Parts: sequence; C-alpha cells; structure tokens
Amino acid sequence: MAVDVFELDNVSFAYRGVTALHRVSLTVPAGRRLALLGANGCGKSTLLRILDGLYFADSGTVRYHGAALTEVEFEHDSFSHAFRKRVGLVFQNPDVQLFCPTVFDEIAFGPLQLGWEKDRIRSTVAEALEYFEIADLRDRAPHRLSGGEKKRVALASVLIMNPEVILLDEPTAALDPRSQGQIVHLMKSWEALGKTLVIATHDLHLLAEIADDCIVLDKGRIAGRGTPAQILADETMLRAANLIR
Repeated sequence: MAVDVFELDNVSFAYRGVTALHRVSLTVPAGRRLALLGANGCGKSTLLRILDGLYFADSGTVRYHGAALTEVEFEHDSFSHAFRKRVGLVFQNPDVQLFCPTVFDEIAFGPLQLGWEKDRIRSTVAEALEYFEIADLRDRAPHRLSGGEKKRVALASVLIMNPEVILLDEPTAALDPRSQGQIVHLMKSWEALGKTLVIATHDLHLLAEIADDCIVLDKGRIAGRGTPAQILADETMLRAANLIR
C-alpha cells in the first residue's frame, strides 16, 4: 500500500479576503502522478504553493509524511532544509524562477546553498545539462533563451536536487509542440524513478500521458476526482469547471 506524501484536511486559503481554496481535502500517494485540473483562477497554483510551504493554510491541516506544514516548522532549519531537498516546485513562468547570470550558475545555485563540494557540483551540473539536452546553453544568460529552453533550465535547477516530490505549475503552457513533447517525455521518465508528481494543468489532451489520478478544482473547491479516463468521460463536470465549451 502506497504511503501518502501529502495529506490535506479541510484546507482553506484566501488572498485579502478573496477565497482561493475552500475546505479542500485530498491525499497524494507516493510514486503517483496527480493532475490538478481547472480553469485559470480555480486555485491550482495556490494549492501547489501550499504543498511547497510557500503559503500556509488559513484553516485546516496540511501534512507532509505526517508532519504538519506550518510557519513554525519552517523556522527550524533542520526541517526546512530537509523539506527543500525533498520537494521541488517549478513555476509556470520560468522568468519568475531564473535569476542567475548563466545557465550553469542557475543549475548550480541549489547545490551551492546546501554546501555541496565544488567537484560534486561541477559533475552533477554537467550530468543535468546532458540529461535536459541543454549542454550547449551552459554559458548563456537564461533570460535570452526561448520559452522551451527556459522551462528545461528551470526543471534542471529543481531536479538536480533529486527531490522525491516534483510540483509542476502548467509545465507545457505556451510551449511549441516539440518543446511540449520533450517536457511530457521527461515527466513520463520520472515515473520510472519513483518520483511523486503533482501537476497543475488545464491541458486535457495530455492528461492520459502525464497523470494517474486527477482532481478537478472549480472556484477553489474540489468539483471531481478520478482517473484520467473517468474525468474525461464526465463532460457535464468539465463544462461546469470551464475546461471545455
């Protein structure tokens, strides 16, 4: 039986009085790929940030391997460092995430913060550059890259830490078909490595390839859940959630 990586119980969150999530309860089993589906503004990105410990629930509980994710816990360096090594978030817009002068520096940033030895950093960054097919971009400035290239650099900067959980916010949004295919191929390869994926998306045609389970969000509430096949077969729910016309 799979261990639950995350457990959310009646989680609510609001921005300046505007509800983003309302009494959301769900579990994320280890080694599974969970898709968070919904139209823009439904609460997908907020939920990812709560799972990543960037936001904290106004009410309800969020647990990671049984430990509560609270501001108090993250004040303890031992907990915070361990969590950041094991859980990684890739933002929808890579420009929010990329800030170093070169691609090499960007990918090396996380290991440097954790005090890795320089030889280990060089060799691991070289492996990441090859794995993500961006070795030729090593000395380029991230802000000068194409959308697909930026996305792969952002992924590499997170995956170099070898997290057990990867949180992805609209990973294929605004990419050309070739870049989209590359990202999907990478996500499928992580399943064989036992990674747990939580993927926020509104892209239904990729659902069967990238997800084992689905949660549909509508106005901050859970409107449905099931396998990709079950969700795609429920046209009434998909229309109500503004996922299809």
